Amino acid sequence: MLKNKVLLFLVVNLVPFVLFAQTSPSDMVTQMGRGINLGNVFSAPIEGNWAEVVEQQYFTDVASAGFTNVRIPIDFFGIRTTGDTSGYSATAGTSGSYTGIPADYVVLSTYLDRIEDVIDWALLAGLIVTLDFHGADLKSEFLYTFDSGESEYTNPTSARRAADNEKFRAIWTQVADRFKNHADDLLFEIINEPYFEMSAAEMNTLNTDILAIIRGSGGSNGTRNVIITGGGATSHNAPLQIEPSIISGDSYLIATFHYYQPFNFTSSSADSRDVESWGTVGDKSTLTTRFDAVLTWAITNNIPVFVGEFGADNTGGYNYSSGDLNTISGNATGFADGGPDNASRVEYHSFIAEQSINRGFSFAAWDSGPKSNKTIHMRKDSPSSVNYNINNFSVISYNPKSTNISTVVNNTIWVEDVKNALLGTITSCDNSTQLIMNPNFECGFNSNWDIFVAGTSSAAATFSDGTTDSRSGSISGKIDVTTADNYNSVLLRNQEYTSDLTDKTITVKAYVKASTGAQTFKIRIKAIVSGSNVLSASPIINLSTSYPASPYEYEYVIPANTSSIQVQTMVGNEVGIYYFDDLEFSIDNTLSTNTIELNNEVVLFPNPSNDFVNVKLTSSDKKIKHIRIIDINGRIITEYTPKHINSIKLNTNNLENGIYLIQVTTSDNKVLRHKKIVVAK
Repeated sequence: MLKNKVLLFLVVNLVPFVLFAQTSPSDMVTQMGRGINLGNVFSAPIEGNWAEVVEQQYFTDVASAGFTNVRIPIDFFGIRTTGDTSGYSATAGTSGSYTGIPADYVVLSTYLDRIEDVIDWALLAGLIVTLDFHGADLKSEFLYTFDSGESEYTNPTSARRAADNEKFRAIWTQVADRFKNHADDLLFEIINEPYFEMSAAEMNTLNTDILAIIRGSGGSNGTRNVIITGGGATSHNAPLQIEPSIISGDSYLIATFHYYQPFNFTSSSADSRDVESWGTVGDKSTLTTRFDAVLTWAITNNIPVFVGEFGADNTGGYNYSSGDLNTISGNATGFADGGPDNASRVEYHSFIAEQSINRGFSFAAWDSGPKSNKTIHMRKDSPSSVNYNINNFSVISYNPKSTNISTVVNNTIWVEDVKNALLGTITSCDNSTQLIMNPNFECGFNSNWDIFVAGTSSAAATFSDGTTDSRSGSISGKIDVTTADNYNSVLLRNQEYTSDLTDKTITVKAYVKASTGAQTFKIRIKAIVSGSNVLSASPIINLSTSYPASPYEYEYVIPANTSSIQVQTMVGNEVGIYYFDDLEFSIDNTLSTNTIELNNEVVLFPNPSNDFVNVKLTSSDKKIKHIRIIDINGRIITEYTPKHINSIKLNTNNLENGIYLIQVTTSDNKVLRHKKIVVAK
């Protein structure tokens, strides 16, 4: 047993020091990627009360599924640490009567041993681990003492406050010392959700003090990445309250916030909350606005971001332990009626996951197993087979779920649709009417897709099912070019999308890999403009033999009088096999409520232009934030991002003679509608 423990120590702690340099916060957040919380295990007063007792297999499951980080919420208060502070006065001006010392507060060695074992299991599974100071006793014994609305509130100058502060800092001293020699894939999170009880000033003090304890504890803690947040605000605004000097004074910090809004949806299993659906344009717009505010702050302060928790109840009438519908006597149907509809829950997890990753945030969704109302792992049933009318809580048809016991330890499996949503691997057949139909090929490789091989060329190619080489799901599109000619000679084409898209910007993204490292391709848009074909292609994109971490993309501004567009890829230039999967698109409506006509807002001169054109805002109160020059086929020719000026001289000498469009975004985020300029040399 001792031999194994020594080996574990060497593997987890010593090897990384030899092989790896300290990871910067930005690189760490990138590596953390997508993760989940081991919720309610150590945050409960007793392990096993609120969730299953954790086993090593859990971390094997998490890593095997494709997650790359795990957050472990841990409560060090309650019976886990000696030293009772409740006997000290909570009255103002009594701090002088506090006679305790840090040595009075000792974390049980057996508990630290248990925590270390669990953390080591996670590290051995290849996961990045966050040790999060969390828990019910943390709230009642510490956080609530800062909140005047709680019965535990203590005056800031009281002996009880002095004792509580010393206890919290004594615990962190011991935790930092215990883990100071662990690899840098272990992160510390100072405290969980303090913003509901602590002011911004109180959290600034706490952050400063605990960072000093961690940095002064020796070992790797001087450069260990530490996760912090602020106080005195809602969760998504909490990071913005951190004192900037704390961030600038420490090079190894990561900011965090949690997101459970709207609460009437995410906690809709409660009788008092009954919003079962989510996913409207307004729902998503609210979320993206809040995430963008955090991103702007993070860029300004040069600190990466970790979305430490999010999730939505999944009781929804389902018992994830038995694999059957919950039955309750209080409902006329005999079945439970709480919780969000499953499609909305999946969409909620998927949207937050992708919005986080797209902004460079990492995340850990909340999961606490079948004892919890937020379950991702340890489900013991097959997917739902109930037709349920949420409007009147009636069961239209009902077939009991078939139990599908896994061979995994503890008979544990995943809630597949939620897991896939978090991993970005939802594989359902998506064949709805949209710009790109069947974008992940799960409806069949040739459903809404076809191959075009130019008859006038010497090219030869076939289109087939790339099942064994899909990025996600079970199918990808596979093109085998056996004879090459030029890019235009072999095209993979989606269906034509018919709609009025004038003045809209579309972005097409695609995951593509090749059989050799010498292959290239282009993304092309075919637009029908005033009845004629207009073709616009991306620059040459170099491929590798594996799918990229981020998709290849091409942005295109739709010209006026466009009646339809078609997404294509061009692969005829090199012999080899090309695999396509998980195409994405976005449509930016530049004529939204935030868009105005140029009219007198902008002056362009000279027009026609020879070597240059001046772009000037008529209002001195506004500045130019961004400028695009776009050709009449919608291709973005060049872009400029000037700073704090209301006029700019643009070089047009490198442009061919013809008509171009100018798009200006102002400092108040108004997008000024395209205006024509003529280049004539």
